Amino acid sequence: MTTQYDNTYVFDFNIFHHVPSFNGSSYLRHPALGDSALSWLDLDIVFKTQSIDGLILYEGYQKYGSADFISVYMIDGHVEFTFDLGTGTASLRSPWTVSLGEWHRLWISRTGKLAVMRVDNQPEVQVLSPEAFTQLSLPLSMYIGGVPDFDTVPAQIKVRTSFKGCIQKVTINEKPLQIVRGALSGANVANCPHPCVAKPCGDDVQCVPIFDKYKCVCDRRCNSSDGDQVSFDGTSFVHYTGHEVQQRITDGHLDINMRFRTTALTGLILWTGRSDRSADFLALGLQDGRIEVTYDLGSGETVLRYNTTGLPINDGHWHRMKFTRDERLSSLTIDNGTKMITISTGRLKQLNTNTGLYLGGTEDVEKSTGKRYRKGFVGCISDFILNTDYQVKLSWSTGTERVCIS
Repeated sequence: MTTQYDNTYVFDFNIFHHVPSFNGSSYLRHPALGDSALSWLDLDIVFKTQSIDGLILYEGYQKYGSADFISVYMIDGHVEFTFDLGTGTASLRSPWTVSLGEWHRLWISRTGKLAVMRVDNQPEVQVLSPEAFTQLSLPLSMYIGGVPDFDTVPAQIKVRTSFKGCIQKVTINEKPLQIVRGALSGANVANCPHPCVAKPCGDDVQCVPIFDKYKCVCDRRCNSSDGDQVSFDGTSFVHYTGHEVQQRITDGHLDINMRFRTTALTGLILWTGRSDRSADFLALGLQDGRIEVTYDLGSGETVLRYNTTGLPINDGHWHRMKFTRDERLSSLTIDNGTKMITISTGRLKQLNTNTGLYLGGTEDVEKSTGKRYRKGFVGCISDFILNTDYQVKLSWSTGTERVCIS
């Protein structure tokens, strides 16, 4: 919903904008970065442009005249970053133009006088700011998608039009910006077409856009006593970040109990690891139609594969799987079959992961699993229980295309 004041449409903050869309006369005003960008500034922006020109981000030191500022914008199809530390401007330009109507990712890192920029897989470019000043002071509001008055923008910034397209993510110094909800004011902002607009994760689970796809992120509210079920297509997944799940995953005793159904040969069903990609992890999935669990407690990988039956379990029927780990001792059982047991190498007994729990896949399955798996799970999961006392919510999808048919 929008309200008109003197021919300007001011957006309604009560409308949930998963991915904001800017129409060339839009903007969002945010609190100033202040001295948080004094010595260093890292920007990570995901955007989709409909025009070869347009202002993506701007913040300055004063309303008129030349002083400290930063600006990210499209110009002639290229991405440019221009900044001034108070002694003259420096600019970076992407080597190649970016395509219209497609998602792109931009990284900018500035430390002192040095700035480095990369767009997608284009070559990295860098520049040094002139003269001796090394610090950046930004006391005025930061603008996303445009500004209400381009007379306040320094002449050194070549573009004079607001952005036209969608801005999906802005991360500043490793802190995600709430692009809409964190804004102080704005105008003419709408929803960008995206699967998250249809609330595929339901009302109580966060839908996080990832280019044209999404992930469902569950916090502490994501527990359920219902025996719900859901399907995965090899690219969809859910990410549980709440304390209740994380605590059980990293406990000395871990019990994973679920029903599943699939016809796929391979695919990652469940994963937890560390954000720094260090040793500790646990991966559970399908390999050649059989269930395999691989984990590392910090002293070497342990693999437990269920191969007691001659028949694989990717037969399209429901099966129950139970994996248990008591410190170094672990076991795996499918249906009412023989229990497979193994003991991990080394002396370490704790699984020290910090990523939460991924079910059905991850953002990058190959990277997360060290190329052990190349895609996520294809099939259905139901009755997912951790440590016998915590039934994990699965009904984050409201679309019938994600619901399993028993």
